[in-house]
Amino acid sequence: MKWFSELLKKGGGLCLLGMMSLTCADVIGGLFGYPILGSEELVTLMGAVLLAFALPSTHIEKGHIGVDLLYKALPHRVKMVNNRAVTLVSSIFFLLVSWQCYLYAKEMKRVGQVSLTIKFPTFYVIYGVSLACLVLAIVIFTELFSNSIEHAE
Repeated sequence: MKWFSELLKKGGGLCLLGMMSLTCADVIGGLFGYPILGSEELVTLMGAVLLAFALPSTHIEKGHIGVDLLYKALPHRVKMVNNRAVTLVSSIFFLLVSWQCYLYAKEMKRVGQVSLTIKFPTFYVIYGVSLACLVLAIVIFTELFSNSIEHAE
């Protein structure tokens, strides 16, 4: 899953590059009276993809933040149980998010939902978010079987 997470991260990076380029082009075009139609929509959709696609690799790299004031005071055994419980619950949560996004995208495709200005079919973005959440759920679930979860800090 690590290679797929990296692939998603690169896709998210392309979205970030696209967001920056499109915003700059829209601002420059606007200065000359030629703003880009639908740029706000595209930037918003690329932002959703960027966020979702970055989640799995961020989790692998432990790039998330946490507040552990109470956690540090817990005994090692309690930390291990806590880590396993949180890992299992998180995996199930993102599996459910993925499933619900899939069902939502399927419904948006069925009804023909498109963005307002440029008429882009939004279900593609929602399917992408669903895929990224599924990958994240698998990445988190595989931690249950690794030794790193047992080495609570």
